[in-house]
Amino acid sequence: MNLSKDELAFRDEVRAFLAAELTDEIRLGGHRTSGIFSDYEVGIPWQRVLAKRGWAAPHWPVEWGGCGWTPRQHDIFASEMAAADAPKVSPLGLVMAAPVLVAFGTQAQKERWLPDIRNGVSYWCQGYSEPGSGSDLASLQCRARREGNEWVINGSKIWTTHAHNATHMFCLVRTDSSGKPQQGISFLMFELNKPGIQIRPIISISGDHEFNQVFFDEARVPADALIGEENQGWTIAKFLLEHERGGSSAPFLRGRLARLHESLQEAFAQGAPGTEHEDIALSLANAQCRIDALHAWEQEVLTARIGGGTQPAWMPAAPSMGKVLATELKQHLTELGLDIAGVYGATSLTIEEAAAHALPVPEESVFATRAYLNDRAASIYGGTNEVQRNLIARHVLGAEVVEPVLPLDETQAMLVASLQGWLQDKLPFDKRVPMIATPEAIAPLWQGLAHELGLLGAALPEHLGGMGGGLPEQMLICQALGAALVGEPYSSSAVLGANLLQALGDPAADVLLQAMADGQVRLAVAALEPAGRTDLSRLQTRLFNSQGQMHISGRKALVRCATGATHWLVSARDDAGHLRICLLDPAASGVQRRDVRLIDGVWAAELAFDQTPVQALIGQGDAVAALSQAWDTATLAAGAEAVGVMQALMRDTLNYTSQRKQFGQPLAAFQALQHRMADMYMALVQAAAAVGACADVLGDSPERRAERVSSAHVTVLRAARLVGQGAVQLHGGMGMTDELAVGHGFKRLTVIEQQFGGVAQHLRRVAAGRSGLG
Repeated sequence: MNLSKDELAFRDEVRAFLAAELTDEIRLGGHRTSGIFSDYEVGIPWQRVLAKRGWAAPHWPVEWGGCGWTPRQHDIFASEMAAADAPKVSPLGLVMAAPVLVAFGTQAQKERWLPDIRNGVSYWCQGYSEPGSGSDLASLQCRARREGNEWVINGSKIWTTHAHNATHMFCLVRTDSSGKPQQGISFLMFELNKPGIQIRPIISISGDHEFNQVFFDEARVPADALIGEENQGWTIAKFLLEHERGGSSAPFLRGRLARLHESLQEAFAQGAPGTEHEDIALSLANAQCRIDALHAWEQEVLTARIGGGTQPAWMPAAPSMGKVLATELKQHLTELGLDIAGVYGATSLTIEEAAAHALPVPEESVFATRAYLNDRAASIYGGTNEVQRNLIARHVLGAEVVEPVLPLDETQAMLVASLQGWLQDKLPFDKRVPMIATPEAIAPLWQGLAHELGLLGAALPEHLGGMGGGLPEQMLICQALGAALVGEPYSSSAVLGANLLQALGDPAADVLLQAMADGQVRLAVAALEPAGRTDLSRLQTRLFNSQGQMHISGRKALVRCATGATHWLVSARDDAGHLRICLLDPAASGVQRRDVRLIDGVWAAELAFDQTPVQALIGQGDAVAALSQAWDTATLAAGAEAVGVMQALMRDTLNYTSQRKQFGQPLAAFQALQHRMADMYMALVQAAAAVGACADVLGDSPERRAERVSSAHVTVLRAARLVGQGAVQLHGGMGMTDELAVGHGFKRLTVIEQQFGGVAQHLRRVAAGRSGLG
């Protein structure tokens, strides 16, 4: 993610603040906290430091001490805090109680409590769960009755985090039992130092004292402890849960991941890294991909909340989605920590005890064990993840699932709308089969994109007959074509071919690009070879001079859309060992071609060259960098196409499961299928966010570009398999036929999974920069 000048200045300001104010003692306390958030003894001092700077509650309204930051500034702040190992302060007051006060409290209540919450004077706990009421809050039985100017509370609350440190509680109580359970709940906020309130500690399986049970025996609190109206508590509770389940988790998780990388190096410092080290390094790379995808999506959530405007269709489910994704990823990181700890992961020492002996035990191993045990609670608190999947499924069954991979400006919105309308009119599903029946049958699509829509040059500069767009436009076009299952030949020619010509920077290529924009030229790139898999550098095709004419000899594998192309761009090595891009006429001598139909219906070709004459060499010197850039661009475009395919599959699956009945009810009524569709939906939304976040990737260094592209593509490929297989499964027998679009979409996703390298290859690219894997 590229930062502007102002954003860089803000980042430097945050770093300077942390360098000056984050003491070693506070940092160590935060570093050693394995619980949900920092212990009181560490968190409150740090919150007071933040409050003094005006940064304790940046997300609050400005009039109450918020910062009015942009989404990017919020992300920078959270990222720098995590990178510096600053303590994670308690969210119970700042993130949960405060928004309730702002939304539902009286002016007097806001003035009484908000400043103390912000400044770390008061410390809050949450009274929701009860011994008989966990995620089912509507069944709560802790009661409050009104007597004069007081509420009298009887009952108990359980799993009350940090109640033993808290000065205040916000609490759900039953004030009426005459109607539906949800209708008789009220929301109270009060001090805990009252007669009739007792707190019993609960020690968790990690040995930590975070949880408590709170007992109320005729405990009296003021009448103005009521927030909102009497019996309005259910509405307030749902509002609060959105804040508890929301927020940005990726910066914290990225900090945890960096810590795991350090632990890995320390754990293997005494010996040469071997297979186990490499396996764990790849697992960490996979975790990075998951964090990157979560980060991209959380930025979309934050932008939607702050910016307003048209909300994404998934926005109502965002709190539940964020809770599931973040907590399960957090738990996964603790599992990796335990893998790194090895045999030392079995100790029951406290962190302070680890090194306090002549025979020290690695502190990180002790931390890993405690974090692993403690974070089993992550998928339980705030409403279990099973309940969250119920809520996500309830939303998605009535939601629109087709959304662009990135926010649209006015021009892009017109482009997408015109393309989608044209595809629905000209290329409905029943016309796809004849259009791919032969390699030549796809020509009308190419001509339509060129002449009816004028989109072949959407990403080309205007002086070449284009629209002056770039990678974002190509991604949007590929997404729309993917939904219609007609991604080729646009992706092979107008994306991979055109980007390769532009990256080579050869003026001689301008004529070809202009002709492509007019639909007169179709390009095919022959870069892979049978023995090279998807490694662009493994070339046996040779470029040589024979009697003053350049020729090539060699073999190329599965060249997409080679048949029907007017020009081939073929990679070969010259006598100096440089990779060169050769322009060939498909009708040239010495060419042997075998047309091969892929499982998705697209045509490719096996090519062999025997002293085939070269029309021209495009570019000067080694073309590795240009080909790699074009390949990365095409990989992202394929990711956008895959998102389009997945959105169509998701839409069809939701419709089918809502209509198809088994055992007397719709398939969508079965919880097991609901949870599967919830997981499919979350994977799809994250894949779209991951791809969209890379729209600016061409401004990165080649190394950073490779890492970002591969991270996004891992997310796409994992989602493609989950959504594709799930769509077939949920369609039952009909999913196994070519009669419905679902089978065609699944096969297209399967092809995309391998076209630019599989998960393993891209994980190695993500891991390469940090661990030295190649």
